[in-house]
Amino acid sequence: MKEITAIFLFFLIHSGIYAQATGTNKKPQNKTTPANPLAGTWRLVEFADLDTLTGKWINRYGKNPRGYFTYTKTNILNLNISTDTPLKISEDSAKKLNVNLFNNIEYVSFGYFGTYSLDLERSIITHHVKGGGIPWYIDTDQPRPFILKGDTLLITNHKTTRRVLVRVD
Repeated sequence: MKEITAIFLFFLIHSGIYAQATGTNKKPQNKTTPANPLAGTWRLVEFADLDTLTGKWINRYGKNPRGYFTYTKTNILNLNISTDTPLKISEDSAKKLNVNLFNNIEYVSFGYFGTYSLDLERSIITHHVKGGGIPWYIDTDQPRPFILKGDTLLITNHKTTRRVLVRVD
């Protein structure tokens, strides 16, 4: 029994020495994914579209639109946008006048939510829309080219759309 214990200890010690010499006892290094630079809440400061017929930029939600885009670290997306001058109409008045506020929803407010994926090499964020106020977006992927400059996020195709946001948190 002593011989078996001695042989076992011999192999145990020598296997440890061999592992140290060859580096086979090293713990695997943690491969961390790159930090998500878009994670956080962003306040909308510009929402403009180019009118290709006139060549002029149109601020569909006014010069100072309201809104936030939130991208969580766990890839949840939530965005809401409204005009800089909200409609001043009460619920009772709308009911009396039979006003359908959703006829011109694009110019009053909109929002949607879902998840997102990020392609940092190509600078594209893709919104995977699960629900919201734009019915034709639901269950679609909406890729958006972006530029990040410090605490300013530009979501733009460089030709006809320009969304400018600043980091809030």
